[in-house]
Amino acid sequence: MVIRRKRVWIGLLSLGLGVGWHMAALAIAERSVESYPSIDDVILRVLPRIELFGIGETAFFAYLLLFAVLYFRQQDRDCGRLLASLGLFYALRGFFLLLLPIGPPLDAFDPGDRLTIYPYASHAYFPGGHIGIMLLMAWVLRRRPLRIGLTMFALLFGFGSMLTRAHYTADILGGVLLAYAIHRLLEKRESDEQRGPRTP
Repeated sequence: MVIRRKRVWIGLLSLGLGVGWHMAALAIAERSVESYPSIDDVILRVLPRIELFGIGETAFFAYLLLFAVLYFRQQDRDCGRLLASLGLFYALRGFFLLLLPIGPPLDAFDPGDRLTIYPYASHAYFPGGHIGIMLLMAWVLRRRPLRIGLTMFALLFGFGSMLTRAHYTADILGGVLLAYAIHRLLEKRESDEQRGPRTP
């Protein structure tokens, strides 16, 4: 029990540092970059553009609520690992956002029409944050049907964000790959801890 509490505190610290650096990186880009170029996207060019005002954020918060209910009903849960994975995701995303400050897709809707509570939304694109967070949450669920269900929900959300031009195709793929890399890294570390130290 003491070990679990220690992991939670470490996870909270990781999340706090990750989110702090993430927001700092966006603020630095805001002050340093004069303009954020829009980039052509060959996939978005062939997809229809659909305006779903407010539905994306509503779906995201509904996902968070559903995940919270399922996760805290789960007997075997490791909050420390979940928090640490989210913190690492935010931290790494912050580096990408600072190094690649791009603007919205070419045919995006007027940013003023977007319902968002997220600061610096005009240049926070790659890698996609919402889908990465959603996948990291889905993959800590122990029951396979729930894990698959929430993964499909997250991927559908990512596709929807492409249709609404809230993200580029690369944002979604980048968010998926970054989340998967973090998940596998922490999964391997947990497996190594369970095996214990190697004997010569």
